[in-house]
Amino acid sequence: MPYSEQELDRLSRTLEKDFKLLQTLKLIQDYHSRVFKCPKCGSSDLERVSLLQYKCRQCGSTLIYPPFSPSDFSPNIPFSHILELVNLGIIEAAHGGSKGISYVLVKPELVKRVLEDKGFIEEMPKIELPELEGELESEEFFNLISDFRSIVNLILKSVKSGSSAHFLLLGPKISLKSLIIEELTRIPGSYFYVPGADPSLDEVLWSVKPNPLIIPNLDKMKSSVDLSTLVNFISSNKVFVRKVGDVIQHRSTITASSSSERGIPRDLISYFITFHLPPIEDEELRRKIMTKLVMERSGKSEKLANYIAGKSSLFSDFGFREFLELAKLCDDEGCVDSVVSLLLKYSKPSEKKRKSKGQKS
Repeated sequence: MPYSEQELDRLSRTLEKDFKLLQTLKLIQDYHSRVFKCPKCGSSDLERVSLLQYKCRQCGSTLIYPPFSPSDFSPNIPFSHILELVNLGIIEAAHGGSKGISYVLVKPELVKRVLEDKGFIEEMPKIELPELEGELESEEFFNLISDFRSIVNLILKSVKSGSSAHFLLLGPKISLKSLIIEELTRIPGSYFYVPGADPSLDEVLWSVKPNPLIIPNLDKMKSSVDLSTLVNFISSNKVFVRKVGDVIQHRSTITASSSSERGIPRDLISYFITFHLPPIEDEELRRKIMTKLVMERSGKSEKLANYIAGKSSLFSDFGFREFLELAKLCDDEGCVDSVVSLLLKYSKPSEKKRKSKGQKS
């Protein structure tokens, strides 16, 4: 439903007086984005037939818009906000029920405009694999780029639509797995949750409400509480928060990663769309990717970035993220050598033995 400039001005002035009303609008807009789509083709191009009935312009299917109740949200929407939004013509009362009167959003374009103006809706960053040099433009290289973009765009589609699909990336550190995880951390609203960390998973979902939620090393999640929280959340979009003794509802796309399926409960794996990502075998290709990543993410010169990437052959346990962390520490080659020397000195015993044998040969 279109809106006028007068309606926009009136809503903007109201929000200046009550900032919390803006947060309520964001909750309602998020709900609307999740449910306002054709059940058959997924299109959001819907024509209003009645208060609750819409017709899809793409496939002709009908949709019954599920109204919301203030108690459906956590925290519950204050009744004063409901009255204000009804008076502004943003929402309309639909019908009564076990939870009281339900409502529908009738001015979604107006709400979206205001949220964008206030910075509550951020544009997703353009995700691209660093452009590499011409000599590496082999079939393997093009396939790598194509697969990277396809997987990232698939995850982004879920994040934007609120469809709550979930993804599991399996593979070694030097693979598309690391590149994809690194890119997803740049999405506004993302949260990087390390298994076993504090706060617990239920508290993160309650207080941060991340989307997407990124879980590295899923096989290291051993807490029965976190595992139970994860399964319940994936299967129902609900979380029991022990700290407050309450159940909240939230939608989020989860992207987890692991080196293999070992250590991950089989019933948990079944909830994910799984990608088995092989290592990037070509050493020169790995080095070029690392060089470009270090340059773009840390602002280092091409010479220093290439020098850092050249150390990749010394650390089989390192992935792209570790080299980005190394780049943050150093601004010259001497610093790189010093840090690398320490890392080699205190690397795993098996790694030392392998390096020693390699140096003797």
